[in-house]
Amino acid sequence: MNKLLQIQGLDKSFAGVHAINHLSFDIYEGEILALIGPNGCGKSTLIRSVLGLQPILGGQVLYDGVDARALNA
Repeated sequence: MNKLLQIQGLDKSFAGVHAINHLSFDIYEGEILALIGPNGCGKSTLIRSVLGLQPILGGQVLYDGVDARALNA
């Protein structure tokens, strides 16, 4: 199967508090992903970071092998 979305070492913090700390995972074509967790655990921050709506401090987001930041330019 083809890797559709790759998250590699994603980092995001607000005022020194880590919302996302070195997160890595792959989503393959045809898969469904669910994000679950308590309030404030970083679900919305992850989605906003992947969509390019807020900058990331480190790591990489690849969509179909292409850097997602290039797609948002």
